[in-house]
Amino acid sequence: MRIQHNITSLNVYRNLCGNNSSIAKNLEKLSSGYKINRAGDDAAGLAVSEKMRAQITSLNQAVQNAEDGISLVQTVEGAMTEVHTMLNRMMELSVQSASGTYTDEERSMMDAEVQQIKTEISRIGKTTTFNSIRLFPGEGDGSKEGIATYGITLDLQNRTCEVDYINMPNNASGVGGSRAASGHEALAEKIATEFFPNAISQIFDAFPALKNEVGSEKIGMELHVRNIDGKNGMLAYAQFSFYKDGRPFGMQIRVDAADFSDASIEAGSPDAEKLESTIAHELMHSVMQYTMTDGMSGRNGAQKFPEWFTEGTAQLAGGGFPTNWNSELEQIAKQITSSTDGSQDGAVGNYLKKYSVAGRPYGHGYLASAYIGYLANGGGAVTGPGIAAGMDKIFDEIINNKASLYDAISKHTGGKIKSMADVEQLFRQADPGLTTFVRQLAFESKGGAGSVITAGLNVGGNSIIGDSVKTDQAFHVVDKATIPPGEMVSVTGIQLMVGSDSNKDNLINVELFAMNPDALGIAVTNVLGQEDARAAIQEINDGIDKVSSLRGYYGALQNRLEHTVSNLGNVVENLSASESRIRDTDMAMAMMEYVRNQILVQSSQAMLSQANQQPNSVLQLLSA
Repeated sequence: MRIQHNITSLNVYRNLCGNNSSIAKNLEKLSSGYKINRAGDDAAGLAVSEKMRAQITSLNQAVQNAEDGISLVQTVEGAMTEVHTMLNRMMELSVQSASGTYTDEERSMMDAEVQQIKTEISRIGKTTTFNSIRLFPGEGDGSKEGIATYGITLDLQNRTCEVDYINMPNNASGVGGSRAASGHEALAEKIATEFFPNAISQIFDAFPALKNEVGSEKIGMELHVRNIDGKNGMLAYAQFSFYKDGRPFGMQIRVDAADFSDASIEAGSPDAEKLESTIAHELMHSVMQYTMTDGMSGRNGAQKFPEWFTEGTAQLAGGGFPTNWNSELEQIAKQITSSTDGSQDGAVGNYLKKYSVAGRPYGHGYLASAYIGYLANGGGAVTGPGIAAGMDKIFDEIINNKASLYDAISKHTGGKIKSMADVEQLFRQADPGLTTFVRQLAFESKGGAGSVITAGLNVGGNSIIGDSVKTDQAFHVVDKATIPPGEMVSVTGIQLMVGSDSNKDNLINVELFAMNPDALGIAVTNVLGQEDARAAIQEINDGIDKVSSLRGYYGALQNRLEHTVSNLGNVVENLSASESRIRDTDMAMAMMEYVRNQILVQSSQAMLSQANQQPNSVLQLLSA
């Protein structure tokens, strides 16, 4: 029996303090409604909850963005509804004026109304806005991107490249009038009549297997220079359609007018190299689409070429350095004094390990494709023709022996690369052979694009494709067709953010179109005479068709946005439910715990009183 330390009392006191603390936490949860009020309550749960809260907040704003987009589209469509009504009135007046029962004076009065309607259409186009954003941008507002469309037919048998002008910018009326420069006519002309035939010639010279596969066939293509996704986005893309067998059709190359303009082809332009690299890249895609359609499309169960190969191989033509995908490697190359200088191999190896080939198809995919071509040609010195010759063997194996991609690569690399895993392994481990090759490639490409279709890897600037078409080249322009009436042209666009992260798939593009008499093809429409009135009927009919097409586009877009809002609402609802389970207090359970802890506190207080009485027994012992 001891009196200096009452261990029983200390134990009961400790439990009482713990119970009091539990009571305090119960009260905090019950009063706040949250079971996580500080990081100490649940550190992991707090982290997950805060991340979910950020996503929920972002998605709620995305819902608002989509709803604002719907309102914008409804505003545009409402304005076009009125334009439709006015065009219908113009049609009525035109049909009326075309009848021989009216005098010229009466037709003059009809025409006065027609001209007033055209003026009002123009005013609607200029003044319709949404939150100060012009919904029908046109000339004078700095937003017009322009469009040019060319039909291009390659005839290898007769060694010609025929270029037909399908449509040109700022001539949407098709009925005369002055033509304002859009800033893209010269660009489109240069691409269609010079870059295109030169690049095709260089590609076929570098890869004979592709040229032989085309043989004497004619290849019909279109070139479009138009807005794609705004500046500093997608520069261009190659498009094609195909049946279950046979050659592809509907082949196009689209160049973004927001990234390139007439200024891009001027002497000393900083965009010159990027432009020529882009055109060569996309034309390489087109050639591969035409000659290796199964692998490029994956049709009929064929193994579709992986993105790193399609983009990396296209970069062999365009060059792996002009578009900044290997800018870090360029900086390393500046420290290399010769192709045998291995002082920077550590930095090169670290760069190779920094990214995956699949995750960086334009950068590491280019390096992988170049290395495969190098190995397939037996190694040796790193040169553009050597890399191209090796890759040509891969193409020949795929085209003529019907080999799969990796079977062809394995055969011509001596089994070094048999699968995607082998490719990634080379980069992940900074394979010594690969590191040496990339060092030499970077050195040989100093000051150039690293393209294998040029005279050397160090050729760059505006010399990737060439400055002019020579008459002895495989392709040259032999015809220029007349310019037919134009079509409604998307002159710019806005992007709606409808997601919680920066993924480009969360952007919905809303194209905006010019809305004026020029765009509708009624700039010079009049009903002053019977012949004029009959011509006006067709012109107005065409204008009505164009407005109908645009209203269909905006109607479909509105439906899409409504589905987007519905989906986002569902996501927010389920995320909120999940976040609530993590963060919110279950009031019934919290109350149950509170009552339990309250009983324990009362019990602890009673037991503490009893424990404090235990030393009194010592007095009885002493009194005895």
